[in-house]
Amino acid sequence: MERRPFIAAYLYGETTVTPEDAKILDRINWAFGLCVDGKCSGAHWKGIGQLKTLKEANPHLMTILSIGGWGAGGYSDAVLTPQGREKFAQSCIELMLEYDFDGVDLDWEYPCCDDAGIDARPEDKINFTKMMWLLRAKMDALTLLTNRKYHLSMAVGCGSVRYAHIMELEELGTFLDEINLMSYDMRQGTSEITGHHTNLFNNPADTRVASAKYAIDLFVEHGVPIEKLVIGAAFYGRGWTGVEAGEHGTGLHAKSAARAYREWNKYDKLTDPAWQKENGFARHWDDAAKAPYLYNGDIFISYDDPESVSHKIKYVMERGMKGLMYWEYSGDKTGAMLRAMDEARKNK
Repeated sequence: MERRPFIAAYLYGETTVTPEDAKILDRINWAFGLCVDGKCSGAHWKGIGQLKTLKEANPHLMTILSIGGWGAGGYSDAVLTPQGREKFAQSCIELMLEYDFDGVDLDWEYPCCDDAGIDARPEDKINFTKMMWLLRAKMDALTLLTNRKYHLSMAVGCGSVRYAHIMELEELGTFLDEINLMSYDMRQGTSEITGHHTNLFNNPADTRVASAKYAIDLFVEHGVPIEKLVIGAAFYGRGWTGVEAGEHGTGLHAKSAARAYREWNKYDKLTDPAWQKENGFARHWDDAAKAPYLYNGDIFISYDDPESVSHKIKYVMERGMKGLMYWEYSGDKTGAMLRAMDEARKNK
């Protein structure tokens, strides 16, 4: 069953969205609110005034408050008790209303998991569900007063199957509006074997099972309705240096683990012909994985481009998923990626 999916951009830092792009986008996820002393805070924000202007350019544009991000802690302590959950949930609602957001997206990375150096405990799994239920109840109560629908979602990683086991996915899937699958960084700092970090499918020759499709299937198996899932695209690259000799570069050992180096972290830099030529890169296409990569005999870089994101949008429509989101808007100043996704959903 095909459907018109939404396209959502995460907006981070002081990046400014153009009115032209705002007319294409269906949603903007404002990143990030933080948990400070048990409450949601936006005291560090700059440039948030543009959201009102963008909504004027596109009256159908929704803005979502995303809370958390990698390395952002405080959540385990905040949701440990009923009183703490009430305090945190209420502060989320108050911040949402203060800035006229259309909903909240919780990006706690991750309950029960201290990989990012944050506080974590086994009770996070059930406490996370309780807190999200509380947010849902508060939003529904608001809807009765305002006659306005408020959206509630969460973001979760796809680089490890354990991320599907640290949340009560089946129950969350009954009341969340969306679950944003971060189907990027699927190869990162622990991987010294070159490969794709944001591929749609798995190449059968790849010994490591990691793909957007694999994550989607895993979450569906855990009880999440397919129509509530959102796929992720990366507007940046991850790469390896000191790659051993090989014909194309995939599946090879490297001296460095996968990293998002500063000079590789923007789509428009990676696709600049002058930069590619200067650094000896050739662009390759893995048709099985539906993913591009750059290789110059020593450096391998995995990324998304207009061709790969077009395949992602088509796949979303084929499976009846909710939409596609990407990290992060500033990664493509050319607008080529956003236009490619928009064209793909028009030419279904």
